[in-house]
Amino acid sequence: MTFLAPWLFYGFGALLAPIAIHLWQRKRVVKVPFSTLRFLKVVAARTSRSAKLENLLLLLLRCLIFVLLILAAARPLLSTDSTKLFSGNVPRSIALVIDESLSMTYKSGDMSRLERAKDGARAIIDDLKPGDEVVVIAVSDRARLLIGEPTVDHAAARQAINSIQSTEGRTDFSAALKSACKAIGKTGRGVKEIFLFTDNQENGWQFEKNTVFDETWKRTRPQLAVVRPDALTAINATVSKIRFETPFAAPDMMTRGVAVVENHSASTLRDLLEIKLGEEKVAARPVEVAPGSSMELPFEFQMPALSGRWAQGTASLSGDNLEADDRRYFTLAVYQTPRLLVVESGEGPEKTRPGFYLRKALTAGARGAPLKTVSPAGLDDLSLEPFSAIFLAGVDIGDRSSVQLNRYIEAGGTVVFFPGDLLDAAAVARLEWMPAEPEKIRDLPAGRLIAQALEPRHPLFINSWDANTPFPALPQRKLLNWKLGAGARVILTLGDHLPFIIFAQRGSGRVIIVNASADRSWGDFPLTSAFLPLMQQIGRLSVSRTGRESEFLIGDPVPAPPGIPRDQPLTLKPPAGDAVTIAPGAALSERAGDAGFYSLTASEELYAFAVNLDAHESDLTPISEEALNRIVPHESIIGLDALHVWLAQNRGLVPLWPLFLALALMAFATESIYSNLLARRRSQSGEARIRTGRLNQRRLNQLFRAEEVEEKRP
Repeated sequence: MTFLAPWLFYGFGALLAPIAIHLWQRKRVVKVPFSTLRFLKVVAARTSRSAKLENLLLLLLRCLIFVLLILAAARPLLSTDSTKLFSGNVPRSIALVIDESLSMTYKSGDMSRLERAKDGARAIIDDLKPGDEVVVIAVSDRARLLIGEPTVDHAAARQAINSIQSTEGRTDFSAALKSACKAIGKTGRGVKEIFLFTDNQENGWQFEKNTVFDETWKRTRPQLAVVRPDALTAINATVSKIRFETPFAAPDMMTRGVAVVENHSASTLRDLLEIKLGEEKVAARPVEVAPGSSMELPFEFQMPALSGRWAQGTASLSGDNLEADDRRYFTLAVYQTPRLLVVESGEGPEKTRPGFYLRKALTAGARGAPLKTVSPAGLDDLSLEPFSAIFLAGVDIGDRSSVQLNRYIEAGGTVVFFPGDLLDAAAVARLEWMPAEPEKIRDLPAGRLIAQALEPRHPLFINSWDANTPFPALPQRKLLNWKLGAGARVILTLGDHLPFIIFAQRGSGRVIIVNASADRSWGDFPLTSAFLPLMQQIGRLSVSRTGRESEFLIGDPVPAPPGIPRDQPLTLKPPAGDAVTIAPGAALSERAGDAGFYSLTASEELYAFAVNLDAHESDLTPISEEALNRIVPHESIIGLDALHVWLAQNRGLVPLWPLFLALALMAFATESIYSNLLARRRSQSGEARIRTGRLNQRRLNQLFRAEEVEEKRP
């Protein structure tokens, strides 16, 4: 038996009223003058025992009336095969929520879990009565209301179920459960049920409870049934991450990276990891990962001949029952000649300017970068979008230029800052985009200071310095003390752990502080063997995105790259479907819905990036019953056969409140008749008092035979 309004059980507290009245009346005794009681002792005792039993029976009848009325108000339902004996079936309002996320494509036998879930949803449609209402919702990382309003058109509901196809989205039940509760809560009658068809991944329940199971849920009080297609232990492995140590790709260059492989099963994974660029296999590594663990697999290969601005590749395993997550997409920027800007102050001969050594280092070699030099004042009105890196050679920046530089960094640009003797520390501290705050200039002892790379695998050092070729000692006379801000980290120190290179990521771009003057006023760093390769490495790094493209996930917005033209239409090409034309100046707000490669073109390809699956979706372990019960009360059903049994047991719910109400009326009639009979038998007064029908009438401070007592009074 179930109750539609169990909160009315609090009404059982009303039983205290008849009990309190009964106990209170026992203490009220009316004294009657009488000559002698010796001849009435035995009769009085017998009458007292009889009266106690009669009064107790009356109390039970009155309590029974309260109990039956409260049970009727709570609207009890009975599941029985003999529904014809009662008043018929209770109308139902149900919501079918079907998980269409990536994990539901897991194949158990010859069918996917999604197909089994759809079979279960169709079985519920078959079980509905003609007047039952239904809502159909598909859910992955968002809710799709296929039938958002309760309808009695069961054929339309079946058609909506048939139309559900698997997606590559992550699992999040919050929006779907909230929408389902809101939809079925619009009707004020009958039973309200939500059936969630899912493999019940734990990450699908990682949301704030109060945002879903709020006052609306408590007021609607839906019955939640979680229906799993099967109880099989899933065996699954995935390539969850690709990380490149090389910031860009160039023909014949040795490229190094790390692939992370996760084993979500109870047995050891033995497989082969293949790295491909396009259709060409460039590396392969055997994989052996212990049960329930992950492993980092380093790899390296020599970059083949490349065309275009972006190298596109995959890292993949041989495949299992969840094939979509066995492949990880990545893009790597092909080296392009950087476009550089040097900002310096001062006049006079070329060699005396702060940016002289910078220009020489950046333009040296066959791959020298095209270079532009401006003064701080000229920076105010200069468009920064064409430049991949901006070098500030010991200059102070005005407020207008600071705003421009902040936007430039957020969009993906690189700013390299060199202090100097003319630096205004207070002005630098006001720059919002600076990752550290200057404190004071420090004089150093003569001689060379030993350099130590704190992050030897940082892109600034790859292919230039390593354990066999350490960063050389530097002759420095001065350094600036810095107070690091949030996100800033020191990647190279000099001498006694003095910060020399400070690196910080900001937005899609980066800020690099080189703690030396760009000229020779603080030391001979520009004349050392480290200056030229470091400056050229910074220039090369500025045209890459440090591998962050491979971290975009399905459901994320399409990223807007720096430097895209605002005065011409753009074409966005997704991995599946037709290309989308974006009007000039419009925002890139498309939602990445498929894993694979995306490209953005105008007159030429401007940008390419990879979108991958959420790695959490690969862990198919269901949430435990105990943990889920702490989130929300529910019923758990596993398998189609168990669902049929559950439907058979819960089919034909019958309202029992008319029966309880009839019993309450019968109890009330019985109590009235019985109390009148007792009153007639016990009364010693006239017929008028007997007809009142209440025993307590004799106890309301009224004397028996009052008229006779008055006559005997003097």
